[in-house]
Amino acid sequence: MKLFVFLTTIFLISSCSRIDTSKIAPGYVQAYNSIKQLITGVNNNISPEIIKAIPYASMLVKIGKGPESLMILESINNGDYTWVSADGVYLVINNGRIIKTYGLKNNLKEVLLPYSGWNNLNQDNEYISYFSFSSPDFNNLRVLSNFSPQSKQLITMKFGDKNLQLIEERIYASDIAWKEINKYWLDDENFVWKSIQHISPKLPPIRLEITKKPR
Repeated sequence: MKLFVFLTTIFLISSCSRIDTSKIAPGYVQAYNSIKQLITGVNNNISPEIIKAIPYASMLVKIGKGPESLMILESINNGDYTWVSADGVYLVINNGRIIKTYGLKNNLKEVLLPYSGWNNLNQDNEYISYFSFSSPDFNNLRVLSNFSPQSKQLITMKFGDKNLQLIEERIYASDIAWKEINKYWLDDENFVWKSIQHISPKLPPIRLEITKKPR
């Protein structure tokens, strides 16, 4: 199976309210359909052998108590990575953080963050972000964040153990009394290999694990 390079400009975070799924590269759709039956995640044990055989960057995703699914990297645009599942769910991730979704019961359509990367965070600071949602629409929810770096841990991954640093993010939105803790596991290059993220008060936590790192 040929390796396709997906650099389609599906969206622009600052101006689009949703991901335009009609602009997916035709070659990608054809390739994805050919392996779709292997990665639906419905009562399916996604083995390392299956993941290794797919020539795309991939990650495992589990939403709440739902089944574990495999997502494939569809495109890269200015540091925003768009991942897609076989059932049409899209996650846009920047620096390991989910910043936009499509295909969920409640979607995150935009996040305005006051920081650009993990190196710029100060654990003594309180950061203010603004979340906007669709289904139903809710714009500019004010969310406070505090970050707490923890010690490195040996984390069991799909393809072996990794020594990763845990960073905990405590979020709080006083307008709706929403309070959660997000967890990110980073390597020495600040790449997020694993995370548990709460992106909406209407959704359960989303667990992510990179199984094939983007190049």
